[in-house]
This record gives sequence, C-alpha cells and structure tokens, in this order.
Amino acid sequence: MASRRPLVGLVFLAASLHLFGMLREPLPAQDGLKFFRVARQFQTLSWAEAVRKSDQHPLYPALIAATEPVVASVIGHGPNTWRISGQLVSMLAALALMIPLHGLARSLFDDRSATLAVFLFLILPLPSELGHDTLSDMTALLAFVVSVRLGECALRTKNASVAIRCGLAAGIGYLARPEVALVPVAVVLTAITRWRPSFGWDRVASLRYAGLSVALLATIGSYALVKGEVSEKLALRLGAGLKASAPAKLVNTGAPQGLDDPKFNFAPKEEDDEGLTASPGLATATLFYRWAGTLGFVLVPLAVYGLFRHRIGRPTEIGSGGTHSVHVPLDLLENDTGSGARFIGIYMILFTLIVIRHASTLGYLSGRHTLPLVVLTLPWVAAGYIAWTRDLAASRGWNPTGVRRRRAMSAMLAIVIGTSIQIYKPGHPSRWGHLAAGRWLSAQTAVTDPVLDTRGWARFVADRPGYDYWHVKQALSDRNLAYVVVGRDELEAESPRAKTLQAILAYAGEPMADFPSRKGGHDKSVWIYRYRAPENWEGLSL
Repeated sequence: MASRRPLVGLVFLAASLHLFGMLREPLPAQDGLKFFRVARQFQTLSWAEAVRKSDQHPLYPALIAATEPVVASVIGHGPNTWRISGQLVSMLAALALMIPLHGLARSLFDDRSATLAVFLFLILPLPSELGHDTLSDMTALLAFVVSVRLGECALRTKNASVAIRCGLAAGIGYLARPEVALVPVAVVLTAITRWRPSFGWDRVASLRYAGLSVALLATIGSYALVKGEVSEKLALRLGAGLKASAPAKLVNTGAPQGLDDPKFNFAPKEEDDEGLTASPGLATATLFYRWAGTLGFVLVPLAVYGLFRHRIGRPTEIGSGGTHSVHVPLDLLENDTGSGARFIGIYMILFTLIVIRHASTLGYLSGRHTLPLVVLTLPWVAAGYIAWTRDLAASRGWNPTGVRRRRAMSAMLAIVIGTSIQIYKPGHPSRWGHLAAGRWLSAQTAVTDPVLDTRGWARFVADRPGYDYWHVKQALSDRNLAYVVVGRDELEAESPRAKTLQAILAYAGEPMADFPSRKGGHDKSVWIYRYRAPENWEGLSL
C-alpha cells in the first residue's frame, strides 16, 4: 500500500492542475465542436442511428452525451455545459490513465521508475493540455495504455482472460481512435517472434491469442455492422487502400448562381489549399522532431540512456540434451523480464510505419500523433534518469544514498520541470476575440438568426443556429442568413479562399463589430458582418 501512496498523490495533483486548466479554457477546441454535434445526436436519436450519422468515431461523443445531463443538473443547460462535459470526460480519462501507466512502468522496471514516469506524464505540456481539452485523444490514450498494460501482462503471465481483456480494451479504444487496434497485433507478433519451430505447436497458446483476436474483431465488427463501414477516418481508409467516403460534414448544396464559377474558392480550411505531401524521409524526420518536441527534447537523452543502460532481458535458455528435450510454449516463458520491452518495441515500430504512411499520404503530422510513442517512452526516461544519477554517483565515488546524488537528481528534475513550465501559461489567449464575438451575438441578435461562423466558436457561445464553413455554399443559399463571423487572418491570407471571402463580404456584408485577439488588445482579430442576401451574385468579381 505504501508504494501506491505517491501515485495517489500524483492523481490528486493532476486533478487540481486539470481543474485549474478548465477554468482557463472558456472555449472548446475547434475540432471539439464536431464532437458536441455528434453528442447531441446521441441524446436525440437512437444510439444506432447516431452512430450511422456520425462522421467521428463514437466513443468520446457518446461519453459526453452521458455526462452532459449530470453537469446540467448542477449548472443548467447551455453551451458551457457541453464544454465542461467534454473537458470532464478528458480529465477523468487522463487521471485514470495514470494507474495502468504506473503498473506498466513498474512491471518493466520498479516502483521508483513507475512513479517518476507518471509524474513526467503529468507535467508534459501536450498531455497536460489534452487532459482538459475537448478532443478524443485522451479517451483513446486511456484505452491504449490499458490495452498495452494488459497485453504486457498476458505475454508475461500467459493468462487467457487477460489476453481477452486486452483485445476488448483495444476494440473499445478503436471506437475513439483506430490506431489503438494495433496493440493486439503487436501482442501476437511478439509471441510469434519468441516461437521456434523446434519447440513444436502449443495449442493452449494458440487458443489464447485466438481469443484475443476474436475479442478485438468482435468489437470492431459490431461497430462496422451498425456503421456500415469499418471507419470514416480518411487516413485509415487511404492507408488500407479503401475508397475515401464523403463524411456527412462535407454534404453541401451547390453554390448560388453567380458563385458557381470555378474561380471562387470555398475550401473549408485555409490549409486545404496547400495540397502538401511529404516524402517518407521527410515524414520520418518530422515524426522524430514531433516526438522529441512533445518530450521537451531534454528527456530524449534520458530515454536513450535508459534503453541502453537497462538491456532487454533474455529468457533462460532451455534446450535439449541427448534424447531429452524440454517443451517451450509458443508465447513467452514465465517471468520473462524482456517480454514487455520486446512487445513495446514491436508496437512502436508498427505505429511508426503507419504514422509515416499517414504523413506521406496526407502531408500532415502533429504532436498529437506521437502521443502513443511518447507514453511508451516515459518508463525508459524514468529508468534512464535513475540509472544516470546512480552511475554518476558511482563514477564520482559518492554515497549512493548521500546528499550529492540527491542534489544531482534534484537538478536534473528541475531542468525537466523547467522545460515544461509552459503548462501554467494561459491557454489559447488568441481565442478571446471569438468569445467576445459570441457574447455580442448573444446580446444583439435574435435566437433564431442563422449565423455563418468560419471557426464555430462564436456561434457555439451564442448558441445560435447556422452553419460552419464546411457548409458555406448552403449558408450563402439561405435567404435568412443574418450574420457572418470571420477571423482577420482568414481575410488577409494570400489565397484564393481569402479573396473569395473578401469579395462576398464586400458585396453582401456590412461590418457590425470587431474584437481583439486578447482581452484589452487593440487589434481587430474577429469581425462580425451583417449579411443581406443579394437578389443575385451577377457581376461579383475577385
């Protein structure tokens, strides 16, 4: 019990930091608005119909839909209720994740390494931010770490029920993000790499991993049966060579007459015009940079030191002598200390190849894509930190438990914390203009006035009907459209999309209000236009 006390303290510390972060985040992530839309469907439609209509994997929005009534019973219904519900789901996932992460690191190394690995996860900027953001990443990461922990345990203990639970956890995680389904694949590959033809076929081990596979496929298959397709994720479909389906959010009416000329650009996002692709070499370099950046760079040498200082263990050699032979099962030997390291290494190789494929195909890679790699690196970072201080003390002739070693440990830890201090900075201050625009709409417009909001935040705050920019043609065809909210950066960009926006607002819009990017600022970051639909768009030019 005493060994768990530091973990309990870290969970309470993490909860305090995430609650503090929630108070600083008055607006959800832009992609979070999509999850709220799907969550509303879960409350108004049958769950099967909501899954079919969703353009997102359904686990995270379903959890938001289940949480929202509880939050509403305390603070009432409204936009803030949805935001807080989404943040609470992410926060609870981040807190729960610390438990299997501690167990995984403890199984790989020891209690001290496990506690330090959890602490590092707590202070890293990106996981800290996602722990109270309105995105599905932390929910998926929880399922991922649980499935990795169960997979490592199944390989080490040869327990069939644990293997099946690993498959179920990965299948549930697939409902948040598809890459979680790679974990059982890595488990099976790890078992295969330890098998030798001379050992013969082990029926029990085969049945165990068959059960794991069935649990995974049954979960994914049930989802596919309801959904009508394996996944709506474009990256997954392209990676598997499947035809890219058109998500519901892309369903759009044709442009009004006069705006249907190809010279007008209605791309949903500015970056959609870039059309970038990356070579595998560039994608690999970008992945390494994102991974190292998410670790704060300073942790990378410690991870390397931990990897080489703590060698991957090998099972006791069991062979045959004379006419006597010893049977070794298909999977790992009992108490094989190297099974977890081999398993994690295989998963990281598989995941890296898929991410490189993703970046090469779609030309996009963010720090969020590296989170599974980062989490699996943390146990080695913690072990490397402890080994470095121990080796430093040995080389200097210090007492292993003396003051000098403790000072060295404290100095390195201070450097690590210093690189992560940005978690205490105000979150997304540049969104303040959208928050102010939403409050203006709430006070100055009728509740039935449709609004076209290019980013979605102002309309979310005001709780007004309308359109996002995925449906801009449909919005411009709506004779009742009353207001347009747009960011200055979107109007000033040197792109066909920006020129189209400028021309439309100059022709049919009247500036009503503008707001700075930061509270108390003097720039004009967000504009609200009164929109008056013209009789026709003839004569409009860029």
